[in-house]
Amino acid sequence: MLLCCRLSAPVRFTCTRLVAALLVFTVAITSVAQQSPAPSKQAAAVKRKADQLQPGTPISVVRVSAPEQFGTFISKNDDGVTFYDADLKAPVTLAYVEIRKIKDGYGGYNTIQHRHTDRTRGLIVFAVVMAALGALIGAVAASKD
Repeated sequence: MLLCCRLSAPVRFTCTRLVAALLVFTVAITSVAQQSPAPSKQAAAVKRKADQLQPGTPISVVRVSAPEQFGTFISKNDDGVTFYDADLKAPVTLAYVEIRKIKDGYGGYNTIQHRHTDRTRGLIVFAVVMAALGALIGAVAASKD
């Protein structure tokens, strides 16, 4: 306060304006930092799908950076979903941003891996292997002529 009394009127006015501007800037930055970021389109789509599900519905959860999980839908909230994983035999809670897609139902049980698997992927692999075997058999039959 003593410093302000010794300054000339124009300098005091400028100093006061500078402090006021600094305070306004600090308040603005603080309020922006406290706002939650808008969800991505993918997270919003997953949230819409979760809103349609009823507790007890079988689902397949395709995660962003982890293997697909299969289970029964339990609940949802503003941040994510909770489901009972059929393979882990435990409830799993995931944030919407961790999920790429939620599909209805889940694939069959693979007795070799002792896990649930996606039947569509299994059928595609089976079709590719059968086509390769057919091409091999056709090439062998054509070379005998």
